[in-house]
Amino acid sequence: MFFTEKVPAGTAAANRRLFSVGAFSNHVLEFGDTTQLNVSTTETAVSSCNNTPNGSIRVTANGGIAPYSYSIDGGAFQSGSQFNNISAGNHTIQVRDFACGLVSKTVNVPVRPAPTVNAGTDKTIVQGDEVQLQGSSNGTPATILWTPNNNITGASTFTPVVKPAQTTPYLLTVTDANGCIGSDNALVTVIPYCIKVMNAFTPNNDGQNDRWLVTDGNPCTDKIFVAVYNRYGNEVYRNENYQNNWDGTYKGKPVADGTYYYNVSFKTITGKPISVKGDVTILR
Repeated sequence: MFFTEKVPAGTAAANRRLFSVGAFSNHVLEFGDTTQLNVSTTETAVSSCNNTPNGSIRVTANGGIAPYSYSIDGGAFQSGSQFNNISAGNHTIQVRDFACGLVSKTVNVPVRPAPTVNAGTDKTIVQGDEVQLQGSSNGTPATILWTPNNNITGASTFTPVVKPAQTTPYLLTVTDANGCIGSDNALVTVIPYCIKVMNAFTPNNDGQNDRWLVTDGNPCTDKIFVAVYNRYGNEVYRNENYQNNWDGTYKGKPVADGTYYYNVSFKTITGKPISVKGDVTILR
């Protein structure tokens, strides 16, 4: 039996001829625009960063019988035709129409490389000092950010100045115009300030306080210069690279007990010059 489906004029389905096959058959065959018998699709893919799944796929379905439902990589079907936050690479898209017609395709999401980021070399500073970090990246970044962002000047530049109170790893994160993100970190090691000049010592060879201590032994300086003078301004001791070794002698003989005056000059390992003046008392 032949009959004509009644649909609004001007529609794609207008004047389609339907044919019922067999007295007991539920199958219906369509005749007319045969290109519309089956579901067909076109896909538009937006590339994804290689280290962040931020690509997308939009599917346009035609033919068959609407409405359509969509699935990606074997997941649940959904009514929406766009998939977001998709990783780069091949994905399988399935589209199903109202009459359970199914089409399956593989589309490729292109890859966008993330920016290459270098936070620079690790740094070592003395407590209380500051240091400039030397970051870099390829391309033109949209945003630059160092974290943590406390005790830092220029957190949105490649070359901030930091002054941490303790050893701190600083993370440099760069985002490019495509939203791709790259990161790297630099460690700033903070060592204690090591100059602690004793104001008295007892060089009597009893094994206690026999040497004049200027540092606590931590390596915060490259070299320490010391000069010691008596109350008349005469130099009684000089050392260009002091190692906590003055035993209170001058030309091999003990100096008199009393108060002496010193100059201590040094540079920290970051090159900061420091001078310290004061007095030290010798008691035997």
